[in-house]
Amino acid sequence: MLKKDILNLIEKFEKETWHYSDNNNLDNDMQYIYSIENEIKNTDESDLKLIFDRLISIMGIIRFKYGFESIIINSNPELENLKKTIDDITLNSGDTINQYNYISTLYSDYTSKSKKMDFIENKYVNVQGKEGLYLAIESLKSLITNDEYRNLLDTNQVKDILTDCVKLNNGIVDIRTIESKYKELIKQIWEKSLSNKIDGNGKFRVLFSNISGGNLKDTAKLLINRPVQSSCSMISSDFIATYGSKIRKIGFIYPSNSEIMMISAYDLASNVFGTGLVNQEKGTLLATPEVVEKIGKMRAIKQGEDLYSSSCYNEILVNAKPCGIVVIGLGEKDLNIDYQDTKMLSLEMNLPIYYVDTMQYKDKLSEEDKNYIAFHSIMSYLGISTTDLLQQDNDYSNIYELINIHKEQIAEAFLTLKNTNNLNKENMNQIMNNIIDVSKTNGKSK
Repeated sequence: MLKKDILNLIEKFEKETWHYSDNNNLDNDMQYIYSIENEIKNTDESDLKLIFDRLISIMGIIRFKYGFESIIINSNPELENLKKTIDDITLNSGDTINQYNYISTLYSDYTSKSKKMDFIENKYVNVQGKEGLYLAIESLKSLITNDEYRNLLDTNQVKDILTDCVKLNNGIVDIRTIESKYKELIKQIWEKSLSNKIDGNGKFRVLFSNISGGNLKDTAKLLINRPVQSSCSMISSDFIATYGSKIRKIGFIYPSNSEIMMISAYDLASNVFGTGLVNQEKGTLLATPEVVEKIGKMRAIKQGEDLYSSSCYNEILVNAKPCGIVVIGLGEKDLNIDYQDTKMLSLEMNLPIYYVDTMQYKDKLSEEDKNYIAFHSIMSYLGISTTDLLQQDNDYSNIYELINIHKEQIAEAFLTLKNTNNLNKENMNQIMNNIIDVSKTNGKSK
């Protein structure tokens, strides 16, 4: 190491201390740094090693006393003895190297074992326009507290994450700098967390893009040919929230190794049909699946929503093409008015179909479930297709009145057939014959 390298290190450290809490003790301790700076200027290049080691130890002790590490130490009662030891250190003792090594070992032992992150109170919670920062800080915390993520880290990384979390929470460092630092780790976590298909065991986590609005096949072709990025939501066997239509939850899933361009636990207001514009205020690349899902669940519970038919969706932008089609429903299959079109779409695009029956995850139907069942049951019974609904010269406004009147009775019939393994379009239509008076509707025929 050359003189200029050490002098540059001192200059960089001095700038770092500008972010510390200002006090006279810090100013006094910095005088030892400045004295070493003068000593270096008058020392031969061959004698720099010992000076450099002493400099590193003094800088380290100052960090423990006043820097970001001090916030961690002062916030954890388990480190009271370490704090006392650090406070008692004087930098003119001549034994700073051994003292620094000692306190570093104690600090490393603690951070290597501790999984407590409650001492960091997220300063961006519920701050509009700072959703990305809130998500990033919570995700950094999850890297420490989640066992699966933690196993990917070594001791030095754990210490770095603790410090970076404090810095980001206090507005000391730019979020893009931290994103870049943990880019590969976050990528590894997402690839391990996501799957490319949905198995029959009921557990899954995928990136899902709802084919919402219009004719299913036409809209699907439009979505699959988006120029730059696709907008999806992460859904799982623990939480399902999707953008768009509540009566059609059919969409694409994307590969686990998709290039993720931006992540938000909220709506990004992205322009996926434009030139790749990305809303960077609400999003971040520093996000873990656990936290994205946790925030969605908290929002849904607060709003009193079913966790498997929530409107509290996340938005994840990817540069990728689909690897499958998913139908999210209640196990209705051919009762769904888009069922046949979905199978045709699968053949045309050579993509496998996966079915998610959300009833396997809960013990009762939500109000949204009942509306969903009533809609598809009535439409199927009356022979009304999605194409019919899109034609402006057809008035089906009375359908929604029928849903409100009959949804309880229809939902009960649906569950009866499902629980006895007799649910299909033909059997449901027979029951509907006793519920709906077709002469009072605009339906075609059964």
